Amino acid sequence: MSQMIPFVQYTHMNRTTSAAKSRATIINLKNTYCVGDNMTIQIDMFDHVGNRKTHGGDFLRARMYTSGLKAAASGWIEDFSNGTYHVHFTLFWEGSISFSLKLYHPSEGVAALWNARNQGYGLIHFMGTFVSGHQEVKNECGFQLKAKALCEYHDERNMEHFYCVKPDNLQCESLSYLQSSNTGFSFLSKMELKIFSR
Repeated sequence: MSQMIPFVQYTHMNRTTSAAKSRATIINLKNTYCVGDNMTIQIDMFDHVGNRKTHGGDFLRARMYTSGLKAAASGWIEDFSNGTYHVHFTLFWEGSISFSLKLYHPSEGVAALWNARNQGYGLIHFMGTFVSGHQEVKNECGFQLKAKALCEYHDERNMEHFYCVKPDNLQCESLSYLQSSNTGFSFLSKMELKIFSR
């Protein structure tokens, strides 16, 4: 997962990705399309001053929809890590289609959140509930634990590990619920917090 997060230094709000300044273009535009055809939209990102972005990592959401049919589908976003993205859609229905491309967080915000996440393992508390039959046990969980008897949960795709203190008399596979609670502490600077104010 860390490889997908850009290493970008946040210096000023004007240097962050701007949805208003960025451009979307349909690649290989045709006059008509058939149901089942694919459509690709290229997004070229710019900052608030109008400079082309040279890295990826923006948090984007892409949807196509037809309000009259109450039909909608998400697009698959391909990040070229240079400020250019391709959004791939499959056209599932007939008629006019509208597209929505939203920038939820600029790459600078994504990087700030990732850095804060990796600094604050002890500031988010996880509690796992293990259930087997009528027996229920709650134990501490997290990314870094000091206990000796641990259950390890490995995410193959993102190569990450998560742990829970192993309950007495229950298997690790009996983890049924996970609850988290946050503290009020933030590793984000006041300037970085402004990225997320709307």
